[in-house]
Amino acid sequence: MAVWWAVPLVMVGLWLVLYLIPDVLFHHLQVGAFAGSREEARVGLTFDDGPGPDTPDVLDVLERLRVKGTFFVIAERAQGQPAVLQRLVADGHELGLHMERHVSAFLLGPWQSYRLVRKSLDTVEGMTGRRPKLFRPPWGHMNLGTWIAVRRFGLVPVYWDIAPDDWKPTHTPEYISHYVVQMAQPGTVVVLHDAGGARDRTVAALPAMIEGLRRVGLEPSPVGSIRHDPSVLHRIWTWWEIRFTRGWDIETIPNSLGGEPYLRIGHIRYRGRPADLGRGVVLSRGDAMGEIHFGNPALSQLSGQATSALRALHEILSAMGDLARWMEVHPRYQDVRAVGGVTLLDSARAIEKLGFRREPVYGWTKWSMWIYLVFLMAIYHRDGWKTLRRFRHLKPVMVLMERQEFVERYSRPRNRGRSPR
Repeated sequence: MAVWWAVPLVMVGLWLVLYLIPDVLFHHLQVGAFAGSREEARVGLTFDDGPGPDTPDVLDVLERLRVKGTFFVIAERAQGQPAVLQRLVADGHELGLHMERHVSAFLLGPWQSYRLVRKSLDTVEGMTGRRPKLFRPPWGHMNLGTWIAVRRFGLVPVYWDIAPDDWKPTHTPEYISHYVVQMAQPGTVVVLHDAGGARDRTVAALPAMIEGLRRVGLEPSPVGSIRHDPSVLHRIWTWWEIRFTRGWDIETIPNSLGGEPYLRIGHIRYRGRPADLGRGVVLSRGDAMGEIHFGNPALSQLSGQATSALRALHEILSAMGDLARWMEVHPRYQDVRAVGGVTLLDSARAIEKLGFRREPVYGWTKWSMWIYLVFLMAIYHRDGWKTLRRFRHLKPVMVLMERQEFVERYSRPRNRGRSPR
């Protein structure tokens, strides 16, 4: 009887070692995988499942817009379209490996996975003279054999931060392009598909997507051109920020001065105590509000010395003008009564000079925002966690301005680059 009980235990143990543990470590936790540096204004533009019938159309768009990307190719499909694979190389795009055929590592034995990785590398190298260095397994799944092959052949696993699911029939080109632009941050990796089904919507989404990324100061690029960031903390924070942006539907405001945007905004309901905004306007609980979020460059520069802070202030004034003009025309923000957000006390003193009013924050909101903002500043402050002692004495406060006052103060051209009254 004991022997029969041992068999399922051994099977479970083998499954854990051969499949579950490798996938958790190297897929979900992404141990040893590529992570893009937040210090570069680049976004990794990648395509999976090709080459296919729509790949030439993708290449035409990229050539017209002078963009290079990374194509994770299926070796079996590449053998059926050698001319397309040759064009990928000739056009200067980066080749990555997406396996011999599109099948999950959970449906393959570990030794079978190892052999397929080796075979597909030989296939692509034989067709192009180039051996891929980047690897993305189908669906991201890894078993022990896949991981051993990655180590043995010196491959760098590349996953993704932004997946607009362009393969779904319900996702329009407008949805795909807006999703990517809204979620994109420096160093993030976008996954699209150039095969595995009809990809005409992906082709149609590319021009607006590329234009939108450039408008917010990000250049779509091959993964190999982006510097790797080994920081686990930055990887976790990027994961959180993307999900926060998606969950709260945060919009990025393009920077009219060029470069990465300074401001983002979300549509929320005010949860604080009634606040007198002047002009006879009182902001009450439940009123619509535009919540301002500072982008990473603003946080970094505002935490620096006086000279860099002054430079940041000049650029933030311009960003306020961008936001005011954007709010004037954006239909989603016509009902808001105020704009503002929660910040730390030392930042609030500077923000008050921009015309905002300071309101206290109470209860759970106060302490949860203190933890969040302290953690955020520790990541982006040039001194990092060394400044934690100072953060203990800071308090979150709400800064607010009535919507119409904000628009009048910042949307007029004569106010651009000038400190408001």
